[in-house]
Amino acid sequence: MITPLEFSQAKGNPMINFDFLVAGCNTRCQHCYVNGDPGPMMPLADALTCLERLDELAACLHDEVSFTLDHEPINHPQIDQILRAAHQTQHIQNYHHGMTTGIALMHRADQDAVIQAYLDCGDRTFGITVHGGAAQHDEIVRRKGAYDAALAAAACLKAHGAKLEVSLMLNRYFEQDAPSITTMLAQLQPDSVYFAMPIFTPHRNMLDFEPHRATAGTIAALRGHLTQWRQDEATVLQAAERLTIGSAVRRLKQGITWQSLFAQKQDELYLSLHPDCQLYVGNSGSETRCLGDLRTIDLQACAALLNTLPGNRDYGAYYDEAVLPPMPQLTAALEQLPQDLVYGDFESILYRGLTALNTPTRLL
Repeated sequence: MITPLEFSQAKGNPMINFDFLVAGCNTRCQHCYVNGDPGPMMPLADALTCLERLDELAACLHDEVSFTLDHEPINHPQIDQILRAAHQTQHIQNYHHGMTTGIALMHRADQDAVIQAYLDCGDRTFGITVHGGAAQHDEIVRRKGAYDAALAAAACLKAHGAKLEVSLMLNRYFEQDAPSITTMLAQLQPDSVYFAMPIFTPHRNMLDFEPHRATAGTIAALRGHLTQWRQDEATVLQAAERLTIGSAVRRLKQGITWQSLFAQKQDELYLSLHPDCQLYVGNSGSETRCLGDLRTIDLQACAALLNTLPGNRDYGAYYDEAVLPPMPQLTAALEQLPQDLVYGDFESILYRGLTALNTPTRLL
């Protein structure tokens, strides 16, 4: 499945994505970097109005523009109407990520009609995230029965002709859960399998996941299993060694500066639209500025502002450079943490150290 950034890069342009929070999530995953949890739904009339307004706004923007219906759109009782309206926009692409907890789908009496609405709109790929066996999965997403619901939804979607992706969200229990993961994949026969090393950002719940975080040793113990899970074993093992805290410490001691990191080009600008129609700069959970109610704001003025904003994927998305500690202090803080913990990227390790130092963020 192509991502919003890949879509824009294919055309050689930066990317702007709006996280359109049409309904809350069914879980409260401890590793979630978009603060997904149960929450309010956007009323149908507001959702339709905001789609029209977002399309008008996109017409005034210079970059490639997309939006994503989130957190768990299938929770919305009128998702079929919202979905069809989302596919009628002229100036902005509806990026269908297809990820679902499965809970909303399995609790709907009209699940056949909902799935068909997606298929009719050309959205044929769906995905579930699995956190190992049932017990570990339910603990990490903080909902009993979530594992069974995810697998039931996956089977239901496949039975309707949808393509299925399974994301394996790595944690320290994967070694003991490896046989059940293999059985699950053999049972579901997904079209693709993604192996995810969880990132870290300074969101409100991220520290909750740290006791579950895998180590380089966890991944080393998955030799053989990774191949069964359709992964390039050598690539995964190399990434694990490269993305430990210890590896980051050694890299920092070679002389990296905050100035060089903040100078890196950011090609992705994320915004979020909340169920109350308030539009924010920043992805869900990492908002840094409120732009106002999308139903009533001056779209020309809003577009003029957005056309001047830098990307906000990393670094400046969370911190002002002026408040950051000297690199030796950050390095010392990281050295106090377990050196073999594995993260999804280098930036995550820096954020973990900054969080340990209680460095203030830009987040609202």
